[in-house]
Amino acid sequence: MNKAILLGLLIPATAVFAGNAWTLDACLKQAKEKSLSLETAKLREQKADISVKQAKSSKSPTVSANIQNTLYDHPFVDDGDHYRLNLGISGSYTIWDGGASSLNVEATQLSKEAASLSTKQTERSVQESVLNAYMSLLAAMENLRTANASVELSQAEFEHYGKLYEAGSITKKELTQSQSNVLQKQVAQLSAQFSVNSAKTTLRQLLELGETEDFEISAPESNINSPDSLPPLPTISELQKSARESHPGLKSDSVSIRAAKKNTAVAGKASSITVTLGANSSTGLQAWESDRYGRQLKKGWQNSITLGINIPIIDGGATDNKVLQAQVSEAEAQISMQETEKNIENNIEKLHINAVSADMQWKAAALQVVAETEALQVAEEQRNAGALTYTDYLTQKNNLEKAQITQTNAKYTSLLARKLLELYQGKLD
Repeated sequence: MNKAILLGLLIPATAVFAGNAWTLDACLKQAKEKSLSLETAKLREQKADISVKQAKSSKSPTVSANIQNTLYDHPFVDDGDHYRLNLGISGSYTIWDGGASSLNVEATQLSKEAASLSTKQTERSVQESVLNAYMSLLAAMENLRTANASVELSQAEFEHYGKLYEAGSITKKELTQSQSNVLQKQVAQLSAQFSVNSAKTTLRQLLELGETEDFEISAPESNINSPDSLPPLPTISELQKSARESHPGLKSDSVSIRAAKKNTAVAGKASSITVTLGANSSTGLQAWESDRYGRQLKKGWQNSITLGINIPIIDGGATDNKVLQAQVSEAEAQISMQETEKNIENNIEKLHINAVSADMQWKAAALQVVAETEALQVAEEQRNAGALTYTDYLTQKNNLEKAQITQTNAKYTSLLARKLLELYQGKLD
């Protein structure tokens, strides 16, 4: 057996790429800048900003000008057509509406704040997806490296066994088993390559990179060989506290509840008395009258000011229905906040358990790799001495590969859980 190839199976993968390769930080930054989900969230934020401006403008006076052209006739008085021109400018201002306008401005401002926090939560979600895809890609790349070394080792072994068969040292069955082993390892290699391609596509799409763009990963994380070299995990209580304080979704739900309360108050103001101040200035002329046009405009000019008071009496239950709908929206916002709190608690507990469990599996798998390596060396000696069947020898080789895959998966599960915990604590913002 080629000892160098065996050692290649044992050395952790180290990603070494050109200077323009993508690190985790670069991926997270790219996702923040290019994610379509984030772009959609930012558009919603812009809509909320427009709503605030509209609500504020409703408190301002309104002014409008009008020009009215009229053709008319009196069929039983005279037989001539007549033309009348009316010019005017009018304005109105709501003096009192029960405070509905002010409440509406406050509600839309809170909705804008909630939209901004919702955008931040979308950013967190995008980052979480990138972390999952990135770590999945690293694990797939390391497993592919193991599969490549395994194929190379099995092919070298098959060539060696071919020579032994020609020399009459092994049977045809053993040579066939060795050839079958090569094919099995090649199938595993294809599967590992597919996993790499799939994970790379997922990450590339999250970063909104084109299919033809060069995309390679630079992963210092691959050099981590033991969880002992990582910072200790915070306690559950510490994680829960920091996650609640920094979680934008929870803050957004809290602001949404306040906005819903304001909207309920606005709905109740629909039955309030409204007082409106209006003013008008107008003039006009009749084109075919004998008097001069300028004199008509001057004599027809009139100014007016009005004070209107509207007192709702019966509205068919419209106000009550609006209040009920607003109260339902308020209850929905409260339920959403409770659901968010539960999700945070559950996710933190799950991630913490995953990290602790993965650390233990990582350490156990590392020891198992060492044990299986030594066992394989013994099995090789026994095989060379004729004291071990080829089937048992292949079993021992497969045990080593399984231990390596277990170690890789545990390693990246641990790294992913730790990064996600950092994300929940707001350390990646």
